[in-house]
Amino acid sequence: MKRDLHFYYDISLTFGGPVTQHAFVLRCLPPTFPGQEILDVTLDLDPRVPYARQRDGFGNLLQIGQVEEPHDHFRYTVQGTARLDLSRRVEEPCHPVFRYPSACTAVNPAMEAWLKTLPLPENPAERAWTLAQEVRNHMTYAPGETGVTTTAAQAFNTGRGVCQDFAHVYLALARRAGLAARYVNGLPEGEGASHAWCEVWLKGFWVGIDPTRNRWTDESYLRFGVGRDYWDCPMERGVFFGPPEQTQRVFMRVSRQQ
Repeated sequence: MKRDLHFYYDISLTFGGPVTQHAFVLRCLPPTFPGQEILDVTLDLDPRVPYARQRDGFGNLLQIGQVEEPHDHFRYTVQGTARLDLSRRVEEPCHPVFRYPSACTAVNPAMEAWLKTLPLPENPAERAWTLAQEVRNHMTYAPGETGVTTTAAQAFNTGRGVCQDFAHVYLALARRAGLAARYVNGLPEGEGASHAWCEVWLKGFWVGIDPTRNRWTDESYLRFGVGRDYWDCPMERGVFFGPPEQTQRVFMRVSRQQ
């Protein structure tokens, strides 16, 4: 069902002191593709610097730039309007890379043994859904106990993590169970922080599934980036000269338009 969403996304980094030669790569602009149309969007950077636009190998939009002068903060704010209509999706080929483990989604012996105990259906869509429910039952949402370097195996062993960990665990097991699946970074309807979920390739279509919230995705989910795991599509990456300490503040809001 068609839905228009207004989105606002704001990330502020504060450094431990002045930094220089700060090179950054952002994936903070959602792309247009069948099923998701970006009607308008703006990106504001602080400090204000020019940036180039490119696409990576997964089709994600990149914003690439550098802040040469000393600065103690870096902030980027995105806002715009998107039209979501999943009935407009088209069939897509599936690259084989989404069928195999990545650095963060390798299966360990404990995961392998657990997977063998699950009553997974033969039908791919039913298998994808059953697996999402099993992952949700195994994992406990626990902010602050994992980080961006936490692997699927580590999160599975503790049974605790955040949406990124739920997605990594799901991807590892789904691929091992014969499904093609990919990581998705984006914003769901509501307020808070960015979110991670998965997409499974079913009958030629990429279909979203959210193991953290135990649901198939719909027009309330705005996609920013996709990849094999988190490291293929982070919202922001950068290198700089200066103190390594930094704090991050994140806020997002996605609301439905009448």
